[in-house]
Amino acid sequence: MQNDTNRTNTPREHRFRGRQPQEAPSGSDPRQAVRQPIRQGRTDVVIPQPSAPRERIIVPDQNLNPVKPPEQRPPQRQQGGTEGQRQRKSADSQRFPDGQQSRRPADTAPVRANAASERQSERPRQVVVGKPKYQKTEERKPQPVIVDSPNIDSTQQKSNTAEQRDESKGSGTKDERKFYFQRPRDISTLRKMLILVFGFLFLWCIAPAFFHIRGIGVFSSSIVMLGICLTAMFWHLIDRNWTFKKSAAVLLAAIVFTACVAAFGIVSGMMLKASLTAVPNDCPNYTVVVLGCKAHGDQPSWMLNDRLEKAYTLLSENPSIKCVVTGGKGDDEQYTESYVMRKYLVEKGISPDRIYVEELSGSTEENLLYTKSLIKLNGLSDNIVIVTDRFHELRARIWAEKSGFKNIYSGCCETRIYLVTGYWFREMFGLARLYVFGI
Repeated sequence: MQNDTNRTNTPREHRFRGRQPQEAPSGSDPRQAVRQPIRQGRTDVVIPQPSAPRERIIVPDQNLNPVKPPEQRPPQRQQGGTEGQRQRKSADSQRFPDGQQSRRPADTAPVRANAASERQSERPRQVVVGKPKYQKTEERKPQPVIVDSPNIDSTQQKSNTAEQRDESKGSGTKDERKFYFQRPRDISTLRKMLILVFGFLFLWCIAPAFFHIRGIGVFSSSIVMLGICLTAMFWHLIDRNWTFKKSAAVLLAAIVFTACVAAFGIVSGMMLKASLTAVPNDCPNYTVVVLGCKAHGDQPSWMLNDRLEKAYTLLSENPSIKCVVTGGKGDDEQYTESYVMRKYLVEKGISPDRIYVEELSGSTEENLLYTKSLIKLNGLSDNIVIVTDRFHELRARIWAEKSGFKNIYSGCCETRIYLVTGYWFREMFGLARLYVFGI
């Protein structure tokens, strides 16, 4: 601030607009003359007296800064932060017991930066919930709206609907396309029924394999049931990845499957019809022919045991009829099947004179062919009752007709429930070979 002592009290020229001030009388103080009011028109101008010089006081810079109120900080956890933060907090508490840090000089910028970084590190960490600002959200593309109008071509409408279907099926993230299983609530009722029914049939078909009964019928039936069950379970993946080539393949598979089901139903009906041909009441004399099956040592298997029980019932009801047991020796058998059957019937009480043994055959064709020669040689009745399982009656009847028998009746026994499916499928392959190749 400048001192007023250096100001000149001489009136300036521009104040008086060219007029000269009155000359002071000799011997008087010129300042007193200037202090007199000067008449200039109607305005009285008074020149102020100079003030006393002011003393210049030097004040330190730190006192000029305004004092800010103490900063209110949120309460901090005692055990929060890292080890370095806890050490800095303890050092600050020892250095500033009142909780306030003194103002640092303006020329110490690095010190202020360090203090700001320390205060920022002491603040509780903030967690931002939600998507970051830089992440872009995917916007759905507007789908074209098709309006039914005569001006719009029908082919264009079909192409637009196909494009919309492809976009709806192909839309979704990569994780959604890797989704292989559906929740039970998203599966339709028809698919649930197919999964449950054919899953149970698969377990039913594969069950004989655990009892050492393995063959083409057991594995083929199990594969068919499992395939239908898996198709119903993963139908959403087939529908999602539907293309022209895949649709053609699925259409061909559906046609083949439908044809197989139809053939299976027709042949099964023929097998049931052949098994229901019972002996009429007006046929007093006939011969019981028991077809062979696998034997374990000198004991019959489960299936052969059921056939022998049926033959024993027929022989017990008609004491005058004769019986022929037929079956040779397999590679894994110790005795012939006919020997095991004759032994079983004799132990049950049937007379050995009523039982004739044929032990050279190795198939159903040979069973009936050799039995025809045995019956003709011993003068037995040509009316035969074939004792076998229900699924086997049709093929046995066909071979009996080829061997020369005229009157053929059925004396079938019921197959055990856990063996029906496997042997029924196996008989389908045997009938297909018989009709196609004649063997």
